[in-house]
Amino acid sequence: MLVALLTLGVAVPVVAQERAEWSATGPREGRQATDPARLTPEERRHLPVLSMPQNVRADRPFDFVVQVGVDPHVMTDAHHIDWVEISVGERRVLVADLSADVGYPIVRFPLVLRESAELTVRSHCNLHGTWRTQRSVTVR
Repeated sequence: MLVALLTLGVAVPVVAQERAEWSATGPREGRQATDPARLTPEERRHLPVLSMPQNVRADRPFDFVVQVGVDPHVMTDAHHIDWVEISVGERRVLVADLSADVGYPIVRFPLVLRESAELTVRSHCNLHGTWRTQRSVTVR
């Protein structure tokens, strides 16, 4: 199955693959920052970083960017991010399958919220497991 991944505004063809530690109905679990003000080196490399406007209006698309790692995670055959998942409330809205051929684990797409919600973003490193960032978003 061939899907298109939006990365830095460019569509990149990506082949769907088996997703380690992922299930369409599974829990949205993952390691989180112990202290967001003082990230460990491992957290700095693996936590999903969310970038979006401060003010979100109902039913209006906004640019939503997820970068894995404060400094983007390396993408080599031996050590890479397998997938990124984005959920709005209880609904999964995007799963991007990545490979070592992707330069940086960055996913960008237009997101529309109809009401205030909890966003959960998870990413999976083939060596260090699943990581998660959550953010409450107030829609005006």
